[in-house]
Amino acid sequence: MVSIREILFATDLSPEADQAFEHVRSLADRFGASVTMFHVAEVPDHRFAHWAFAHGHEVWDHAEKLARECLERRAATLTAKHSVVLERNSSASRGVLDMIRTLRPDLTVMATHGREGLAHALLGSVTERVVQRSFRPILCVREPDHGGVLPYRRILVPTDLSPVSRFAFPMAALFARTFGAEVVGIHVVSPRSLATLSGIPAVELPVVPTEASLWSFLQADFDGASLVAQVHEGSVWDRICHTARVEKADLIVMSTRGHDSLGDRIVGSNTERVVRHAPCPVLVA
Repeated sequence: MVSIREILFATDLSPEADQAFEHVRSLADRFGASVTMFHVAEVPDHRFAHWAFAHGHEVWDHAEKLARECLERRAATLTAKHSVVLERNSSASRGVLDMIRTLRPDLTVMATHGREGLAHALLGSVTERVVQRSFRPILCVREPDHGGVLPYRRILVPTDLSPVSRFAFPMAALFARTFGAEVVGIHVVSPRSLATLSGIPAVELPVVPTEASLWSFLQADFDGASLVAQVHEGSVWDRICHTARVEKADLIVMSTRGHDSLGDRIVGSNTERVVRHAPCPVLVA
């Protein structure tokens, strides 16, 4: 059985993080969880000599003081037990990952900025880097396209029918039962290759499940929750995002299988692409 007793809120103090904070507040109240408000003050690596002189330390001391005051103002609005932690690090993602390893929270909440194109290729995303390396539940928050934030009323749960994909089911079921949400289970079948369509012998294609068999696969884990099942064909991450948009999902809950191909190493796994393009928050469990 999974539970949420400790929430880590990793914030960069941006407007997007303010939206994520509303999820933190609601989840802490609903689960009776304590909250750690955490911010990484990114500073240059002091191993480089040019940062060892002048007034650099004074600048960063002042920035850290302002950040702490901002965190404490937000934390004061929480009714849940909470603490404020601020640290300096030359890498925000490294700082968050170190905090996750130390605190071992049941859930980490972060905003995602959804960079596209060249900006994403050059800068990446702190949230995505944390998702790749934390191996603990991360709620990546962006405001749903259909408006509104809470409570979660419709949860989309993708599965490739593998044992690994079931790792996300307990957390999805906990959210569904806690919020009385409907669960939409989805399986996406990759499109047939051109070789197969032209009749050239190819590797044996996987069996395509029916929606009834997909429902049976999910039912044991979501017993007591309202559950529907859908089977689609196409690009996995694109169909997940499309279905979330059509169904007006408030939350996507999915696991990650990491990078399993050269293409994934170049452009990111399906999970990372869903985090980047989804029309609603994504919980990677």
